Amino acid sequence: MWIIISILLAVITIVTLLINIQKDNKIDSLEYEVAYLLDIIFNDHGDVVLRTDDINNIKDEWDKRIK
Repeated sequence: MWIIISILLAVITIVTLLINIQKDNKIDSLEYEVAYLLDIIFNDHGDVVLRTDDINNIKDEWDKRIK
């Protein structure tokens, strides 16, 4: 009986770890995208720079990912 419970708990632990790894990867990619967008919007001095070509490219890529 204890062996079955131990195996069940091990499987639950492994599944939980895999789910957390997936979430961490999504969070890392989101942080990268936010940093990239901030780099496009603001220049080195903190002034707002609207580069419409870059923003349109990002919007197009975002639309492709959503579909």
